[in-house]
Amino acid sequence: MSNPDDKTDDTINYVDRPDAPHVYFDIAPAHGVMANNVEIELATRTLNPLPDGSVEVKFVTAARLRCSQAGALHLRNALDAVLKMFEASQQGPSAAAKLN
Repeated sequence: MSNPDDKTDDTINYVDRPDAPHVYFDIAPAHGVMANNVEIELATRTLNPLPDGSVEVKFVTAARLRCSQAGALHLRNALDAVLKMFEASQQGPSAAAKLN
């Protein structure tokens, strides 16, 4: 019989750091693989005022995401789960605030 306090291979030791940065982005304009690492560039939309009063729209680098294949799979699974939450929120307002 196994002890419930025993850790299995599936256990992830996660520590929440309140000072971890938040990264907001609008697009992922480039991606690739180098040296068995996933590379994804993230960009955010900016509005730049011009002297004539108009506005120029540009996308600028927000972050460079680098991870292993395993990390990319975890990210993809999390994104798939979040997108399913959006689909569920279209069916009813109470699902819109659901957290995992």
